[in-house]
Formats: sequence, C-alpha cells, structure tokens
Amino acid sequence: MTDELKEWFLMPSIKECLAEYEKQDIGLIADIAKHGCSGGVAGIVYYDETTAFHDHHQEEIWQLVQDHADAAGLKNGEFLQHISKDPSSLRHLLNDLVWWAVEVRAQELHELAPAAGAEA
Repeated sequence: MTDELKEWFLMPSIKECLAEYEKQDIGLIADIAKHGCSGGVAGIVYYDETTAFHDHHQEEIWQLVQDHADAAGLKNGEFLQHISKDPSSLRHLLNDLVWWAVEVRAQELHELAPAAGAEA
C-alpha cells in the first residue's frame, strides 16, 4: 500500500477517508456511490487491504450493520445475509462488509453534495 493510500485509509472515520480519497484525486465519491466498490477502489481491492480497513474501522462498520439491521427490523446476523450472500471465508465476509460500509458512506456523502441533484 502506498503512503498516499495509507494516509486516506487511516482517517478516523469512513466519511473522512472518502473525503481524503477524493481530495488526493485518487477517486470520486460519486463513482463509489453510483457504482460501488466492486469496480475497484484503490486501497481496498485485495483481501489484505479490506481486512486492514475493517480492523481500523470495525466499530463504525459494525455500528452501521446494527443501525441498518434495526431499521429493517432484523437481527444483525439476518442483515448480514443482505451484505454477504454466501461468504466462503472470514476474509470474504470482511471484504463484503468493508465494501458495503464504504458504499453506504459514499452514498450518504453524495446525497449531501450540492451537485448531487444536478447530476441525477
């Protein structure tokens, strides 16, 4: 992982990570919000990267799971099935959780952006 990517990765919150990601011209929040992470988001592509990202942001990620599960009237385990349909390993589950959490935060930021309505 390059120093630049490591810097955005280590921000205190996922929203701050995304802001730094865009500020450094690594990528666009709008692209993540619209297309997700599966197309490739530098710094959270490989399992070792997503596992490290999860470890750094696990409290926020699991709070997001709890909040979304509560909003859907589901238990956390039930809601996890919506995030990771059939994980083959813990690394796969963590990858899916990270991508989902980053996508959720990107969508939240994109909705707040002044130009979001003009782009739609």
